[in-house]
Amino acid sequence: MKTGALPSPSDPLAAAEALLRGLLEHDLVDEVLVPARAAGGTTALGLFADPARLEGANPWSPVMPVQGARAVSNLTFTDPGRRVAVVLRPCEARAAVELIKLHQIRTERVVFVTVDCPGTVEVTAFQASGLDPADASRSLLAAAAAGEPAAPEGLSLRTACTVCEHPAAAWGQIRLLTFGAGAGGVAVEAEDEWADRLAGAGLASFPADPPAGRAEAVEALAARRRKARDELFERFRAEARGIEGLKEAFATCIRCYNCMENCPICYCKQCIFKSPTFDHPGELYARWAERKGAQRMPAETVLFHLTRLNHMATSCIGCGLCETACPMGLPVATLFRSVAQGVQAMLEYEPGRSLDDPIPLTVFREDELQEESGAGE
Repeated sequence: MKTGALPSPSDPLAAAEALLRGLLEHDLVDEVLVPARAAGGTTALGLFADPARLEGANPWSPVMPVQGARAVSNLTFTDPGRRVAVVLRPCEARAAVELIKLHQIRTERVVFVTVDCPGTVEVTAFQASGLDPADASRSLLAAAAAGEPAAPEGLSLRTACTVCEHPAAAWGQIRLLTFGAGAGGVAVEAEDEWADRLAGAGLASFPADPPAGRAEAVEALAARRRKARDELFERFRAEARGIEGLKEAFATCIRCYNCMENCPICYCKQCIFKSPTFDHPGELYARWAERKGAQRMPAETVLFHLTRLNHMATSCIGCGLCETACPMGLPVATLFRSVAQGVQAMLEYEPGRSLDDPIPLTVFREDELQEESGAGE
């Protein structure tokens, strides 16, 4: 990897837009997937082939209405026939790593561009604020640069962002670095081959000094979020203890499947909960009600969440889009992350860290899950 400088390092949004437009103009890629200004005063993920349409591109969009890795999977599950640069936040990049290992993303024509992430706010709250997306992004970046990550005034970061311990760009051929770069600063890091391409096209200059204090800034932020994470999980585990606690916490679930539809790790083309297995005849509901005295409708809401959790706990990367998508405001992400934390620690697996780490379900270890023998045994 080489660290370089961008032509417009004093404004991350302008620098990123120029870089992405240059990738298209210099025929380094055919299309770019990136959040950009959209109708209604917000930003949305878009796939751009015309560099002129990239005006308003914003890798640090203040909202994340969809998971970028899921969009990449939709785009590259089969060969798109185009070279595509995809701009992802760290949680999206980590999800992409998992999906690559699960054979849901083909990488032959994909260039991964990852960015440091100061966090996002909920879409509905941002829409109601009336703030300009670019101004909100600059506010988020400025707060992170000052060492006090916070949402623009009047807004709050999404819960998942407040407990995200992996905020820094750490994977991908090209990375845009803002942590440690000072107020409004941005640097670029690229694999050697891409560093040469960017330099040859005049899109960046190499080498350059890495952002001063980056490692310290990233660790300070990660430590703060680890503390917030542990406090959140402790509260949730105390409140949702046992099956009765879970029933209470998820009492208002309407089984809309929004959490599943927006989770990047839930990739099954046919879910058992959308199959005839759970398409019960009315007679069965009636018999259940007669036997138990009452039957909740819709049925099996907690079973749905536990089944989904069982399928993807090892690869949950904590993006929180399941909770963002829930119309009932259920603590879906908190449940999944708190359980996944224990599962991943038990299996000594960190999802999204590296393509070289095999997914636990594909590996057999003879001593796995065995307790260590005590003294004298």
